[in-house]
Amino acid sequence: MKKISVIVPCYNEESTIELFHQAITKMWDEDAKLRDNYELELQFIDDGSKDKTYPILKELAKKDSKVHFASFSRNFGKEAAMFCGLRQCTGDAAVMIDADLQHPVETIKDMIDKWEEGYDIVEGVKSSRGKERKTHGLFANIFYKMISKMTGFDMKNSSDFKFLDRKVVDALDSFTEKETFFRALSFWTGFRNTTVEYEVQDRVAGNSKWSTKSLIKYAFRNITAFTFTPLYFIAVLGVIVMLVGLGLGIDAVISYLLGKAVGGYPSLVVLISLSTGAILLSLGIIAVYIAKMFQEIKNRPRYILQDKE
Repeated sequence: MKKISVIVPCYNEESTIELFHQAITKMWDEDAKLRDNYELELQFIDDGSKDKTYPILKELAKKDSKVHFASFSRNFGKEAAMFCGLRQCTGDAAVMIDADLQHPVETIKDMIDKWEEGYDIVEGVKSSRGKERKTHGLFANIFYKMISKMTGFDMKNSSDFKFLDRKVVDALDSFTEKETFFRALSFWTGFRNTTVEYEVQDRVAGNSKWSTKSLIKYAFRNITAFTFTPLYFIAVLGVIVMLVGLGLGIDAVISYLLGKAVGGYPSLVVLISLSTGAILLSLGIIAVYIAKMFQEIKNRPRYILQDKE
């Protein structure tokens, strides 16, 4: 019997964990194909929650032998939680899914069918974004258009909801980098992949952990973690500023040769402002990459466990 590991990153999800456990257990027990052919393993990863997530997981693991958990000593972020889950799981395949049931558990059946057809990666693709804020949806669309163009992968409507064959799990677990972008790395591995569509559901309880500010930080962090394109942007910006300066210089020379008075100050202010802004922006982008290199060189672990079962 093949084992399917379901990896569930959790951060302050005390109100959803038991509901998620009930939903996926019920689905598994009531579906004859799943029940008779696949063993279920639940790997909950507590990302340093400040609520009762950790004690709830401990109690759940005592009651249900299918439940396992790992708890971080502090909040290390969802990326760290997902990679911890990949390391902890023991199944022939793994599913990455959120605890709030916005990723419908029933979609796992379709993912398993695709896996049995020979696909190594099954990407959960949103057919709709659910009842999210308009600003959130607009920003997400902009981000995924940018990241798709920069990476060369079509990541429109992609999510962390994925089904991965064991060889993909092992490949991802072998990565030693600390600054990771899980959604893009699964594309990068190059294994045979396909998609299944799902509709984003409403949260069963609790509140979203994502604000517009956190989404902007998430986008910038992942763009700089996965692609060098912003560094090329610096070169383009430098050429643009140089051309503007050249144009202003030519204009000044022509005005001088024609005997026209050259004001000087407006042109000088524009040139200095443009060049200073471009220099500061360039230094800022370079500094981010240097900071990321410093982080990798220190070689600290992605996370620290305080307990696991």
